[in-house]
Formats: sequence, C-alpha cells, structure tokens
Amino acid sequence: PAASAPAPEAAPRRRRGLLIGGGIAAAVLLAGGGVAVGAAIGDELGDDDDRPSVSDGPRQDDDRGGDRGDRPGDDRDDDGSRPQGGGPVTGIGTDSADELVAIADAARGAADGDVTSIDAKRDGTWEVQLTTATGGESEVRVDADGTATVISTEDEDDDDTGSALSLDEATIRALVDAALSEADGMITDLDVDDDSSSPYDASVLTSDNRSIDIDFGADFAVVGTDSDG
Repeated sequence: PAASAPAPEAAPRRRRGLLIGGGIAAAVLLAGGGVAVGAAIGDELGDDDDRPSVSDGPRQDDDRGGDRGDRPGDDRDDDGSRPQGGGPVTGIGTDSADELVAIADAARGAADGDVTSIDAKRDGTWEVQLTTATGGESEVRVDADGTATVISTEDEDDDDTGSALSLDEATIRALVDAALSEADGMITDLDVDDDSSSPYDASVLTSDNRSIDIDFGADFAVVGTDSDG
C-alpha cells in the first residue's frame, strides 16, 4: 500500500505536457493557415449530431395537419354553403308581360309622364322612371303589392325635352317577347332612349345567373347583346 502513494503526482505533470503539446500543435496550425484552424474548430463544433438545427427542427405546418387547405373552413367551396350557378333564379325580375304592364300602370298613377324605364330591385320592388314631355323626371318605387311611391323628382330644364318613345303596354309586351326569345330567364330591366339604332334595351337574368343585355331596333329586332358571364 505504501508503494502507490506517489501516483497522484504523475497526473499534473501529464496534463502540463498535454497543454504544452496542444499549444505547439495550435501554433503549427496557425502557421499553416487560418483555414486549417477554422476547419478544425468547425469539425469540433459540428460533430455534435445530438443538437437540433433549424433545418432539422419540426415544421409547424406539418404538425398542424399539412398545408392550409386541411384546416377547417377552407373547404367552403366543397360543402355547398356558397351559392352555385345552375339553380333557378328566384325573387328578381319577372317573365310576365302582364306583371310589367301592371307595374307601369301603378307608376303612372303616382307621377306625371310616360314610363321610360322599369328596373327590378333585389328586395322585390321595382323602380320606374317617368319622363314628361318637357323633360321632367320622376322615380317611382312599386312594391310587390302594387303600391307606388314617388321617391324623387327632377324638374325640367329649358333645354330638356321628353323622349319620343315610351314603355306603353304594346311596347312592353313586344319587348318581353323579343327578349325571352333571345335569352331564357327573367326580365330585370326595360329601357327606352334616344339612340336611333337601338332605342330599346332589355336585361335578362338567366338560370345560370348571367345578366344579358339586349339591344333592339325600332322594329324590336335584336341588334346587339352583351353578357357579364
């Protein structure tokens, strides 16, 4: 047991030898170039495979279920909650000439002038414009029950004159027939204007929710169409 006592003295001498040797090796590496030192340090630091890196870390998108299309609420187009084309048109416009004639008659009972425009509104009412011979204009709202209310008036100016054409009963019936022969749907608008080549206009909302504007000549022949779909 007494012979083993000097052993603790050997360890410090060995560590000092290692430190001296390490210092010499570092000096040699520095003399050989900074690249070697950088590579050695990089190898020493980069060999620890146990530490997570940015590229190796878990992707949060994957943990939440892949791409954003997998989240609830992104499949709204597939669940039928959004209105799709191809269904019947309801609540806007009419395909009845009799109804349009009645709307025009109700408006004429509330304001002076001839009917020059009939326009369907989304709330089920109709807005009718009447123009007097001297250019005065009135806007009349006609409810579904036929009640007519004047909503605005505009006095004529000295330079204004009334339209030479109007939406009387015969014209309304002719326009409805011509418009529905051109496009199947609901009449949402009838107009007259001073365009000599196409004095009549009609708009038709089709069953696939397209609005088709149709221009007619004085003889109710189609002279042009335009669609928003």
